[in-house]
Amino acid sequence: MRVLILHNRYRQHGGEDAVAEAETDLLRSRGVEVLRLDADNEADPRVDLKGALGLAFKSHWSNESYRGVREICREFRPDVAHVHNFWLRLTPSVHAACHDAGVPTVQTLHNYRLFCTNAQFHRDGHRCEDCLGRVPWRGVVRRCYKNSFLASAAAAHMIVSNRIRGTWMNGVDTFVALSEHSRRLFVQGGIPKDRIRVKPNFVADAIRDRIPPSRSTDFLCVGRLSEEKGVDRLLSSWAAAKLPAPARLLVVGDGPDRASLERQAVELGISATVCFLGRRPLPEVLSLYGRARAVALYSLFHECFPRTLVEAMSAARPVVASNAAGLDELVSSDIGLQFDVQDTNACAQALRRIYNETDLADQMGAAARARYLRHYTPDRNFQTLMNIYESAMGREAVVPELALAGGGA
Repeated sequence: MRVLILHNRYRQHGGEDAVAEAETDLLRSRGVEVLRLDADNEADPRVDLKGALGLAFKSHWSNESYRGVREICREFRPDVAHVHNFWLRLTPSVHAACHDAGVPTVQTLHNYRLFCTNAQFHRDGHRCEDCLGRVPWRGVVRRCYKNSFLASAAAAHMIVSNRIRGTWMNGVDTFVALSEHSRRLFVQGGIPKDRIRVKPNFVADAIRDRIPPSRSTDFLCVGRLSEEKGVDRLLSSWAAAKLPAPARLLVVGDGPDRASLERQAVELGISATVCFLGRRPLPEVLSLYGRARAVALYSLFHECFPRTLVEAMSAARPVVASNAAGLDELVSSDIGLQFDVQDTNACAQALRRIYNETDLADQMGAAARARYLRHYTPDRNFQTLMNIYESAMGREAVVPELALAGGGA
């Protein structure tokens, strides 16, 4: 089989980039011939606002991308094309190019870009679905994308123009949702239910140096340091938990809020027990997972399926997570503790419980590991991915699938 993978990389490497890379490597390791087409958003708003806005206003359609992908399809002759991120430079013209070349096309829905100007259904610290299934004019008026009226208008223009053009109905054969929760939102937004398949993220079973959670006093937070990830609330919860030494909170990642979060830690008097490690090499991050007491996720928005969660399960770590939509289904009581997203004291109580109840930490870690082995291994993911490709090509599934895990086992 020949697969064309198209992905628009983010300026700061993130979860979607990691997923696109992991799936490419997975396919190649199983003998699938893969051609990757990557693009970058070259205009940087920090140095070239005019250029960035110009790129944004061309994000609805690119003749250059259309012609380039048509030529690639003619030369490579893929059996199927798989689009991950098309924003900004690739644009939805790549879907039309594949369709016009007669190539079945799959689109992974990593976020809510088809409906929401900021792609997260998140506004002012709260979940927001005001534009779901509607013209996203509210997202423009409220400056939901990059706090800019013009940038939000550009995002809304992409959404509306491609809805009118019929890009998603005519240019995509199969959509991939990462969870049942996100699938329901996409259906509510207008994507036909029978066109969406659910395939969660996966990670390689690469953590060899694991200790029982009860032997660790380190809590781990991994991800982009930006508002929607709720790290500021996690810091408040950590301060309220008042865990005794030598308990530590290790924060791995970078982002626009790092400086303010470091200041917050100082103001809360917890800078001695909170370590901001920045971006670290993958082997080091995996080692941190394998030697942590628990992994904390304080997301404020609709999560599709964070890689952090499957990494925690692979490492046999319990999870302390908010009940943000999506996580409320993915984190069940056997693998972690959940708390109300608006209640930092409830998060503090969950942290204290995982720290104080050593048997509970180990039991949840073991259950998380068992969940990973049942549902989120590379082999399991490859079977599902190949079935999705076969479906997009109009064929029957070649490998029987197991039931996907949602909130339960």
